[in-house]
Amino acid sequence: MAPTAVDANPAPTVSPAKLSNVLKAQGEKFMVESFSAKETMVEELRASLIQNGVFFLRNLLTKEDMDQITKECQQYLDEDIPWEGVCFPPQTRRISGLAFKSPTFRNKVIMNPQWLALSDSMLTLEDSAWFGEVQAKAAGRPINGGSVCFLIGPGATAQGLHRDNMIYHARFPRITPSEYTTGRDTGIALFLAGTKTTKENGATRFVPGSHLGASGEKPSEENVQYGEMEPGDALIMFTSMHHAGSANTSNENRLVYTTFSCQGILRQFEDQQIAIPQDEAAKWDDETLRVLGYTECAPFLGGVDFMDPMVKIRGQKTGKRMDMTHLDVLTNSNRTG
Repeated sequence: MAPTAVDANPAPTVSPAKLSNVLKAQGEKFMVESFSAKETMVEELRASLIQNGVFFLRNLLTKEDMDQITKECQQYLDEDIPWEGVCFPPQTRRISGLAFKSPTFRNKVIMNPQWLALSDSMLTLEDSAWFGEVQAKAAGRPINGGSVCFLIGPGATAQGLHRDNMIYHARFPRITPSEYTTGRDTGIALFLAGTKTTKENGATRFVPGSHLGASGEKPSEENVQYGEMEPGDALIMFTSMHHAGSANTSNENRLVYTTFSCQGILRQFEDQQIAIPQDEAAKWDDETLRVLGYTECAPFLGGVDFMDPMVKIRGQKTGKRMDMTHLDVLTNSNRTG
């Protein structure tokens, strides 16, 4: 299905020092594409993400799903207290740990097949290595980095533009879309509208194309776009995208739910093994626990007693120990016959 698009009003050519603050770079034009969640292939989403760094995925969840998520989260929002510092205005309430606190969010968003397929496409790391005479290939799949709910009340001031990948001390040069390669970005983020989001009530703002800028480039408000959505719509972007929550100048609350995927070799920004009680995690299926980071990242990252942590989660005393021969073996000169 062909997406609709909002032209980002590219600015005229400027000096290289200011190039990160415009929406036109080396002949590339950036726009914010809008896709239907039910009618779009992952390949289209991947292409749009590489080109523009951001897109809308409309009608990802139903109103009934959104109402249930809000019902599951309301108690925790009511218990939150104002933030002290510069990251959030005092009119904002937030909760983390949605994988545990909202089963509907876990099942419908974190484990959404379309979201997982896009995450795999953008963040899986593949390589081969030698161990003596054995050469094997391994794929390290992405995991969920965490989930947060934000309620932005009237009077909240705007956040400063920032990149979420700052937590990984990421370093990268300025490139064009045609130069993009998998492995450059450490993560992608999904912002799900819990209420109607508008520029007036503080919709997330972002700079299309800013994912292609170099690390350390200062963001500019000059070319921001706003993530205006209906409940159940999603805004998906690279964590290298300059973005921020906006000022709420209305008399209504804005509610948004976020979740992140990160490379499987990285530490999650939210410690899922602490956020989720182990006796509760033990009830969940293997794939959910893999996505939440409870399994090893191939070839040998994150094991317990040289075994996949799932052995312990399932209450087993022992299991298969991790070895090169358990991977996708390409060459094994030790074999006979």
